[in-house]
Amino acid sequence: MFLFGKLKYRHKIASIIFIFSLIPMLVLGSVLFINVWNEKVDDILEKNEALLAGSVTGVDNLLTSNVDMLLFINSNFYINNYLETKTDQNLVGIMSFNDYLQSVVGAVKADMKNDSVIIYSINEHTLNGDYLRRFDSLGSYEPDGGSQLRQDILASDPGNVFWRLSALDGLGAPEDRTYIYLYKTLASFRGPLAVTEIRVPFPTIRRHFDVELPLNTSIVFESNIGGGRFPISGPGQGEAAADHSEDQYGIRLDLKSGIGSVAMYIPKSLVIRELDSYWIGAIAMLLGVMIILFLMVEVVSFYLTRKLEVLFRRMNTTVENLLQNDHLQFSTTDDEFSRMGNVLHELIVRVRDYYKRINDYETERTVLETQLLQERVNPHFLYNTLSTMKWLSGDERIRGVIDSMVRYYRIALNKGSSIITIDQELEMMHEYLELQKFAYGNDFAFHIHIEKGLGDTPMLKHLLQPVVENAVLHGINGRETGGSISIRVERGMPGETASDQVWIHITDNGEGIQPEKLSTIMRGETDADSMYGGYGMLNTRKRIEVYYGKPYGIEIDSKPSKGTTVTLRIPAAA
Repeated sequence: MFLFGKLKYRHKIASIIFIFSLIPMLVLGSVLFINVWNEKVDDILEKNEALLAGSVTGVDNLLTSNVDMLLFINSNFYINNYLETKTDQNLVGIMSFNDYLQSVVGAVKADMKNDSVIIYSINEHTLNGDYLRRFDSLGSYEPDGGSQLRQDILASDPGNVFWRLSALDGLGAPEDRTYIYLYKTLASFRGPLAVTEIRVPFPTIRRHFDVELPLNTSIVFESNIGGGRFPISGPGQGEAAADHSEDQYGIRLDLKSGIGSVAMYIPKSLVIRELDSYWIGAIAMLLGVMIILFLMVEVVSFYLTRKLEVLFRRMNTTVENLLQNDHLQFSTTDDEFSRMGNVLHELIVRVRDYYKRINDYETERTVLETQLLQERVNPHFLYNTLSTMKWLSGDERIRGVIDSMVRYYRIALNKGSSIITIDQELEMMHEYLELQKFAYGNDFAFHIHIEKGLGDTPMLKHLLQPVVENAVLHGINGRETGGSISIRVERGMPGETASDQVWIHITDNGEGIQPEKLSTIMRGETDADSMYGGYGMLNTRKRIEVYYGKPYGIEIDSKPSKGTTVTLRIPAAA
């Protein structure tokens, strides 16, 4: 993640596109790979299953042939008649039957190779011979002498073959001493006469699986007629009960006789080795696709971000250079990056205009501060001079004027501070109007009213003096009698945004202002010959704009012959 943050924006886009394109490709590729892999595994297993099926078919044919031979013997009329009638019990008859039975069995065994055939007669007086024996000798190889086996055979369905798998005692591997026994009851309407036995050696079955098998592949016979499992072919033939773990594929085919099934176990590692070329090719293809995808994504991201990089190169400079570059241009094409460039250009133009206005405000503020510094004369020198003039004069009017001047300048100078309270500003205006009455000899009336709670509100010093001066000089000056000036301080109208403002109204009952002159003043244009249009009003307007900003300022309401009201709006913050 740390290295990702250092990449260029183009490479970040390419990486994100590459990752989000690669994920579905990997998912789909994995699904496709697994499906193809399974199909190829199924092909390999089907090939081996066909190999196994051929051998199983041979075993089925072998067992079917033995069943047919068993049925052939049991259906022999002469054998059935001899066992049922027992008429020929003399030596000649017995020898004659044995000769006949030997010829029949010999013919059967000629097709059955190593298999053996024995008829067990139920008649207890039967003499044991090569192919005819007493029933009580059947199963003598069993631990119990065959008693349970004989009972099971007689209890089984006479119409079906009774199967049995058992190993005889002796030397050698168990599967070499193992036989598959076929029993079929030979009966008449009176009851069972004998049981015919055909014994098939297990190695006979094994010979059908003498085929070339894959490496480490084993074939096992799994019996349903007792005896368990017997290896047929492959490694571990001597371990009849060998376990086959999950690292092997198993193929199982049932024998038609129902005596069991034949299973082939193929190591999974062998199948994987056979598919080496496939998965190596798949990995190589995946790497190739990833390389091609990465190159394509890089090219696409380059063309997508080319205009953005051009825009960034044009912006890759200081703010001052951007604001001072009057020839900065962006693309004129109608796309997202061009519109972004146009918005940026408009923003730069506006910021440049704001910078210019701020510089103008700072210049004006510097001028105003310089003027205020020039006005900061030594108050002690001024107070001492005025006090001397007061005591030298014997005229009470002169003394009153001097007292008004002292009170006025004490507030006006105020140790050089440019912020005073509204109460102090109104007190200063009171003394100023008294001085104006004395200076111009004009006996006018003035009234000052302030709403309760607003006296301690701070304000810029000398905001009212230029307006009051214009009211005296241009409003009521020239009137012999009846002139009046009103100063009224109140809070903005409740329920409006102006409720956090203080409104200061200066009203005179003079001649008013002509409409065309009023519109000039409201636009901020100066006209020394115009009423309320001199430098004093412009100075007041600029000071409010610079110090307080919007929405504070000055409003003028004037009607010819009905007087003029100038309203100053300042913040009501204490």
